[in-house]
Amino acid sequence: MSSGYPESPAAAYRRIASGVDDAVGAVRRQDELRATRLEQALARIDERMRRVGERAALTRFSVELHWESALEALWAEPWMTVRPFPRPDPEADPAQLDRYEREVDRTYTELMDLVARRRFGFRR
Repeated sequence: MSSGYPESPAAAYRRIASGVDDAVGAVRRQDELRATRLEQALARIDERMRRVGERAALTRFSVELHWESALEALWAEPWMTVRPFPRPDPEADPAQLDRYEREVDRTYTELMDLVARRRFGFRR
């Protein structure tokens, strides 16, 4: 205190309690800001996961359609042993999904071209 008298215990308590209140208020504001940021990040992650789920479902559907169509096309080939639908490769890189889809489409198209040539008597 500037009056030259020692601070009373009650005044010291009020001063300390006021400082604690200010610190608690600051921490609450920081927590609220952090919670808002985390909610926004969670919303972005949820949206991304929804898109990834949709993409995975579409890819799975497309691959299954290609597989069923290929089985139908090869049904008339008694010499060919048809294996069950392959299980997903756990080592596959998800970042390469576009490349994998192109490879499935290219391979399917190539197979269908070969089957069509054979049916119409055109052989390589």
